[in-house]
Amino acid sequence: MYISGIFIENFRIFGSEADAKHLSLTLKPGLNVFAGENDSGKSAVVDAIRYLLLTTSGEGHWLTEDDFHVAGGIRASHLTIRCVFHDLSEEERGWFVEYLSIEDDRPCLYVTLNATRLETRRQGSRAHMYVTRRSGKKGDGPAIEGEARDFLRVTYLRPLRDAERELSGGRGSRLAQILGARPDSRAQEKCEIDPSEASCEPSTLVEIMRRAEWLIERNEFIQQAQSDLNSEYLEDFTIGDDKLVGEIGIARQAELRYILEKLELGLNPSAGVGLPTPRGLGVNNVLFMATELLLLSEDDYTLRLLLIEEPEAHLHPQMQYRLMGFLEEKSKGKGLQILVTTHSPNLASRVDLETIILMCAGKAYPLSRDLTKLEVADYSFLRRFLDVTKSNMFFAKGVVIVEGDAENILLPTLAMLVGRSFSDHGVSVVKVGSTGLFRYSRILQRKDEMIVPIRVACLADRDIVPDSARVLDMGDKRKFQSDYTEAEIAARVDRLKRNDGGCVRTFVSPQWTLEYDMALSGLARQVYAAVKLAEKARNSGSLSQGEKESTVEAAVAEYVEWINEGLGDEVVAAKVYAPLYEGKASKAEAAQFLAEYLESARPSVAEMRASLPEYLVKAIDYVTRQDDSAG
Repeated sequence: MYISGIFIENFRIFGSEADAKHLSLTLKPGLNVFAGENDSGKSAVVDAIRYLLLTTSGEGHWLTEDDFHVAGGIRASHLTIRCVFHDLSEEERGWFVEYLSIEDDRPCLYVTLNATRLETRRQGSRAHMYVTRRSGKKGDGPAIEGEARDFLRVTYLRPLRDAERELSGGRGSRLAQILGARPDSRAQEKCEIDPSEASCEPSTLVEIMRRAEWLIERNEFIQQAQSDLNSEYLEDFTIGDDKLVGEIGIARQAELRYILEKLELGLNPSAGVGLPTPRGLGVNNVLFMATELLLLSEDDYTLRLLLIEEPEAHLHPQMQYRLMGFLEEKSKGKGLQILVTTHSPNLASRVDLETIILMCAGKAYPLSRDLTKLEVADYSFLRRFLDVTKSNMFFAKGVVIVEGDAENILLPTLAMLVGRSFSDHGVSVVKVGSTGLFRYSRILQRKDEMIVPIRVACLADRDIVPDSARVLDMGDKRKFQSDYTEAEIAARVDRLKRNDGGCVRTFVSPQWTLEYDMALSGLARQVYAAVKLAEKARNSGSLSQGEKESTVEAAVAEYVEWINEGLGDEVVAAKVYAPLYEGKASKAEAAQFLAEYLESARPSVAEMRASLPEYLVKAIDYVTRQDDSAG
């Protein structure tokens, strides 16, 4: 059985169903990964399940007044958390027979928590809570109690867990709970030997401990200490026949749970180290997660549901990849369902896109193929190419999708200079290459009516060569702008924008390419200086400060000469772009030099906005929400 759906109303970030602020989410068997920025609702989903079903660790879970949603300054007085389980085995149907519902001719199990907050009239006192957990689709069935209640407990790994402490010995230790819950642990309770017989061969844990107790009690050192205690001290406190006699033995009886609580789990010493030493937080974290999975894989009377918050805690990127691959593989067998919350682009890039549930502002957006506008082939493509840098889009407030390195390098600087810093506004730049531009934007477009509140700006070159570029050697077969009709140009732009919709908008360069259009709009001198620096760097390697200054001086002089010759702006822009078109300079290096050049020049925001192509300014304003009507 697995949780196929969850409903949350008036719990923390999730509001009322009447206002469509609640959460109603379908989950998949196997792996479900909740990704999104902070305070988007990921932990609220996990905590809701914990409060509803409780956990195997036995820790207390009590709702507080703060768990009730607040809207318009008013705190809700009632909240509801409901899960529905499907695919119950025949044995599970037997366990829950009195609690089952029927949907589509199939038995399913609804579990509903209803909590009511009762105000108190005494000033400063906390509100009282009335909480029920019942079966039935509307929470009107029998209360779930006894063994059925215990079976529904989930295994939960909290964020920033102290794995070393969790795996150490002691009363009520988690390791003892896990080992004690294994179905084969009962055999370890047997004691069929006489510990006093020298020939006895203990095999179970209890037999081993009983034999150890017998040997310890008869150890010469222990017996002598006990004798000295009684004869030299306790005899002096004897009154009448009431003798005080001390016995030294093991503190607790040799019951299995006491034995297990003496155990602790650690890792073998590192290679070449003879004695155990403290290991890092990351490897202990992995050890702890593996131990919890041991319980889920072995126990036939445990709900196979694992909740993990931030499994990336303390793990380096390669270990994160291995961990997510491990969880993905484990979730495919034995009916194990795993719900993971993460802030890690590494984990988000490692899993199948269909397992990701994007959380934004208290809304859930599963990325399964029946809900997004991605095509079937897109999922295969993204499985190969959705890397860690591109996965940043799941944790951003805005996304700019660009084709090349130049835009990727230059856009953050331009945004800062026009007063709309990407870092201040939570915007990520994703470079995808021309073949994948719209494959990535479609991730955030929906077939349903929901609109993901993450603005996406796709930057595309119009890529129509202006007539002014005839001054370049482009061959006889190249088409120029005058070779197109106005209708053909409009159709070309429309094709570039054909995937727009929802949160996604495409911003098309007005002429040719980024560099040409920037030169034409008012940055010709700066762009040409950067291009010549990139050309010089390609020929000479790293540049000294003197080389940079002389290169810029020569570039500016050449630019001034073009102006004095009376060359038009379009011809100048074509000459500026020529070294890039001819492959004499790297676009990425030119963008880097231009970013540095503009930062050092410190133009005013007004000057920068006036100098940039309008499509870039509009794109920056759109993703940073400067103007909701931008487009």
